[in-house]
Amino acid sequence: MKPLKIILWFYSKLPKIVCRPLSDIIEVKRLFYRYYHYFPNLITPKIFDEKIQWYKLYHRKPVMNEMADKYLVRNFINKMGLGHILNELYGVYDHPDEIDFNSLPDKFVLKATHGSAMNIICKDKNKLDWKLSKRIMERWLKISYYYRGRQWVYKDLKPKLICEKYLENEEYHELIDYKFYCYEGKPEVVFVCVDRYSETGVKYDAYDMEWNYIPVFKGKPGTMMNFDRPKVLGEMIKICEKLSQNFPFVRVDLYLIKNKILFGELTFYPDNGLIAFTPEHYNNFFGDLFQIPKRSDFS
Repeated sequence: MKPLKIILWFYSKLPKIVCRPLSDIIEVKRLFYRYYHYFPNLITPKIFDEKIQWYKLYHRKPVMNEMADKYLVRNFINKMGLGHILNELYGVYDHPDEIDFNSLPDKFVLKATHGSAMNIICKDKNKLDWKLSKRIMERWLKISYYYRGRQWVYKDLKPKLICEKYLENEEYHELIDYKFYCYEGKPEVVFVCVDRYSETGVKYDAYDMEWNYIPVFKGKPGTMMNFDRPKVLGEMIKICEKLSQNFPFVRVDLYLIKNKILFGELTFYPDNGLIAFTPEHYNNFFGDLFQIPKRSDFS
């Protein structure tokens, strides 16, 4: 084993906190090795997750920070002429002490704006432990998602909290999340996501833009539910085309409530680029769609 690979292998075994001083390149290679058991090719990346690592390191446009922030992205959506797809916003806060709990509706969602998977889903305010919720949100505000795989778009974001309207489908108790994988303004595959907050855990099914089922999985089981093609799929595709133009890759998440399209989020690094597709050949399939541009300057 070459000396550099020996060093990287050693770093791959270290805990996260020890690795904060490492350079972005070393940390990206360390984490990739930890999950894939080989080092990523960052010169001529081939598979999708290798290209996501390249994306973190070498494609850095300031607008991507705005798009990744769950509050600031609302400005981006409005500038794109799509304000009508934004969910209702109840408030934005710098600290949980600013939230007037008594004024909130019976159902709502609280989110941190500067990362992922930081949500409090309240279906009944009378059953919510508000003291515990405040402690959880205080912890969120101390987290930097940039250090979780050197996800550059989260670097230097100012942590905030937002409260939005609780969304649900009448025909299906949990929200159906449509995650469109888009490349340079062209959506290619949508992962239909359900059961995110159930005991059984989130499940995905994949379809192409003609709503043909694709037998591909990414760390999650399939639903086997045979989802109907949305009546407004064409409109959803147009929204994805608009939001993803001029980006080599971005995942556009949308919700659908009684055929009304609502915006979810924009994601540049799904699963941190550390969960493979199965069957294996889909790692190349999604990677081939991802055309690597010229490098942007480091910020």
